[in-house]
Amino acid sequence: MYASRKAGRASRRSAFKVQAACATLLPTTAKQSRFWESLASMIERFMNRIEGARLPALAVAAVAALLGGCAGRDTGANEPWDPIEGANRFVFSINRAVDIIAIRPIAVLYRDWMPPPAQRGLHNVLENLGEPVTAIAEVVQGTPGRAGTTLARFLVNSTIGIAGLFDVASAIGLPKTKEGFGNTIGYYAGVEPENGGFYIVLPMIGPSNARDGVGMAIDASIDPFSIVTFSISNTAGWIYAGARFGATVVDTRSRTLYALDDLERNSVDYYAALRSAYTQQRAEIIRQKRDRTGPRAELERRDKLALVR
Repeated sequence: MYASRKAGRASRRSAFKVQAACATLLPTTAKQSRFWESLASMIERFMNRIEGARLPALAVAAVAALLGGCAGRDTGANEPWDPIEGANRFVFSINRAVDIIAIRPIAVLYRDWMPPPAQRGLHNVLENLGEPVTAIAEVVQGTPGRAGTTLARFLVNSTIGIAGLFDVASAIGLPKTKEGFGNTIGYYAGVEPENGGFYIVLPMIGPSNARDGVGMAIDASIDPFSIVTFSISNTAGWIYAGARFGATVVDTRSRTLYALDDLERNSVDYYAALRSAYTQQRAEIIRQKRDRTGPRAELERRDKLALVR
């Protein structure tokens, strides 16, 4: 059994090395090649840290994203890299139809008829459920102090805050941070924050890219609530996942009604405008994360990346 696990790890490492090589051999720009090399190295190191935590699922997601990246081509330095724009626009049109028919009307009813305290309570619960993944991501990012604060927030809000309904932790001076492995990959990748790999529109989720798609898969795979519910039974796991996803969609959509309506109203091409807005927003989040480390920490981070390469 030990030999089998060892062989599996060797196979995964080989797969990531092949993908990194693929990024350098196919006709992508040097910037894109550096992204895929850094992403492959980052995921390999991360997988070695959490050996045994649904690694097959992580490997499939990561390799799929890297394979997609190898098939891409440059679309210009000032535009998001969108090599599968035709497919993306098709998924976008389906998402748009579902939003018009169902999601937006429900979000409007929720915003207008649900009492504000209840809306805040649901939002707080959803945020509290994400705290464990945030803490894990902060540990991997090398900030255990922030991870400790996040875990303290989770304990306080889960108990005194009644399962997260009330954000007691913020009231007593425990600041909130929100992290995921999309941010973590972006933090470690030695490329510009705008370069998140190829752009992709996910069904029922919306704008994303290779970096954030892989990060999302890792987040889902290490989420303790998902692990526990699926360990009880597949039915319990899917019920929990569906309820949480549905609540998140309604909560998020109700909070972005004005912004998205304004973006659509003032854009000639809503798809392109949303793609640009998403890319800029994610780049700014990652840029701020890097800036917070300070010049010396940033130089040390780049030195480590150079050694890895």
